[in-house]
Amino acid sequence: MELDINEINIKNKTYKYLGSGSGRRVFDLTDGTVIKIARNKRGIAQNQVEYEISSVDSTQLFAKVLYASEDFNFIIMERAERIKHISYVYKYFNVRSISRLREIKEIKESLSKYNLLIADLSRSVNWGKINDRPVIIDYGFTREVKKRFY
Repeated sequence: MELDINEINIKNKTYKYLGSGSGRRVFDLTDGTVIKIARNKRGIAQNQVEYEISSVDSTQLFAKVLYASEDFNFIIMERAERIKHISYVYKYFNVRSISRLREIKEIKESLSKYNLLIADLSRSVNWGKINDRPVIIDYGFTREVKKRFY
């Protein structure tokens, strides 16, 4: 079943706007999920990457994508609570710096396997928490996406 974005009433501003980046806007769907809507080709590529990673990843490191439109114009994913500072992530993983964080086996393997950029993981806006566990909420900016669009 293909979900129609108009049925979600985003255009009528029914849902709370959470933020945006160079390629996507994010809204809270109020049911424990968010919708990421592509603004351009960059956003479509980022949505596709997040869908693909979420589909194969077995770690608890990433907020899961629950639905993607056929054209990747939008995805629906788990909503994570915002974290105010990257120190929350450091404390959870018992490290004191980004260089130590990337040495955590689960993170190191994911960075390599999915071609993620460590610089993105050093920003608290790319992390959230679900059940008090830090999760990466913005992981569509891979080396490939950077090379193609930035």
